[in-house]
Amino acid sequence: MPPPAPLAALRHLLAERFPSVPRADGRVLPTGLPALDEVTGGLPLGAVTELVCSAPSCGGHLFLEQLLTVTRTARRRTALIDSTDSFDPASYPVDLLVHLVWVRCAGTAAALQAADLLTRDANLGLVVLDLRRAAHAELRRTPASFWYRLQRAVEPTDLALVVETPRASIPSARLRLALSAAHSAAALTDARPALAARLVPIVQRQRVAHSAVA
Repeated sequence: MPPPAPLAALRHLLAERFPSVPRADGRVLPTGLPALDEVTGGLPLGAVTELVCSAPSCGGHLFLEQLLTVTRTARRRTALIDSTDSFDPASYPVDLLVHLVWVRCAGTAAALQAADLLTRDANLGLVVLDLRRAAHAELRRTPASFWYRLQRAVEPTDLALVVETPRASIPSARLRLALSAAHSAAALTDARPALAARLVPIVQRQRVAHSAVA
């Protein structure tokens, strides 16, 4: 059934007076990591990025700290969805936490529900969903439709969604990165900014964005 004439006229009037601005393809959030930004430009906005952390001490925490650094500089509010309540704020500089919303969850199911809500929050510029300690069975049980729903939720936004997983699990990811080399015990004595600067995430997938969303 077509909308009533007054409603259709109102929509037409609003479209004329307040035309939507198409979002350009290729929008990114630079990470400040030369090895990554030189290849991808950064993390795609309006898209899902999967970061596969397949080894202990491979740099997942360093990657998060780097993202906190660049979003603090860019004044972009960030949310961390912590699926196992394992984030240790005391190990990060206080200045990197003032723009962070920390969502503490008691399991994968709660974390996925939080992600479904926060990806629709226009006040956020970055959402990190930490599933690195999620059981493989839980990730396998998560339907592909859920990940595609998250992708559709972020497409019309300027938000970057990063999901950290123990192995490749997200079919809708536009960008998939991998950290697989564990740091040696000797390397852990280096300053964390220096360690972060040496991170070399491997690009496993990089899909071209579809046409811009109005």
